[in-house]
Amino acid sequence: MAVALQKALKNLGFNVLLQVLPEWDAKEGEQYDVVIVFRGLNRYKCKAKQLNIMWNISHPEDVTLEEYEEYDHVFIASDIWAKEISQSLSKPVECMLQCTDTQRFFPPSHWDKKCDKETILFVGGTRDVFRPVIKELLPTEYSLAVYGKNWPQFIDKKYIKGAYIPNELLYKYYGSAGIVLNDHWDDMRSKGFVSNRIFDALACGAVVVSDKVEGMGEIATFVQTYDDKYSLKQCLEFSLQHSNEVQARAYQGMKFVQREHTFGQRAKQFAALIHRHLDIELAQ
Repeated sequence: MAVALQKALKNLGFNVLLQVLPEWDAKEGEQYDVVIVFRGLNRYKCKAKQLNIMWNISHPEDVTLEEYEEYDHVFIASDIWAKEISQSLSKPVECMLQCTDTQRFFPPSHWDKKCDKETILFVGGTRDVFRPVIKELLPTEYSLAVYGKNWPQFIDKKYIKGAYIPNELLYKYYGSAGIVLNDHWDDMRSKGFVSNRIFDALACGAVVVSDKVEGMGEIATFVQTYDDKYSLKQCLEFSLQHSNEVQARAYQGMKFVQREHTFGQRAKQFAALIHRHLDIELAQ
């Protein structure tokens, strides 16, 4: 995500330095006017004399109001949670959903589809828990392919096809599968944080089945959602039995994501904020 945003911001004329967690306190970063923090698992210590922007993309329960207040501007990848948090903060808060890199995630060619076709696909590690979508799916009569780490302790090895898919090859797997499965952390689901996997898979023209997220908005039009084991089975059966209908919806979902939810569009939002900030500074 950071690489994709860096590329998009550079296309708008910004000089961008990418720092991963061990580099957050490196002196080189202090030469830059603006800091954009992807807030997931780790807290960043804001530095004075810089415009500090948070993009809270996950794990909202780990972020305190005090931490939000340290920033000059807060973007949150949930409309529901952005509205909730804005009522308690003095700093500006806006919704900025996650998105995709359409130069990396796009419909695969006819040949790629022949090479990497799966009936039902799940890509993701266990996070040391039995992921809900797989737990609720099994046992299943459908052909299931699971890629990710630490699965042998939870499921039969016949479902496990590999521990890793290189990110640059994911588009082939997403776009070739009959169905791509997705699920969310409990706090992300209840607070309206839509997984970036949904945006990536839709950008590849995939049929996506996911647990239901509060406040999904327009994206829900293009995703089949379930509440429990029974409704998950119904979603899968409908998708496989009405392939023309769901493929047409997937195509519309791809167009929607390409139009509304790319890193190019997110970069423009960041750029508008930065320019507004600079205009205010100049006016002072």
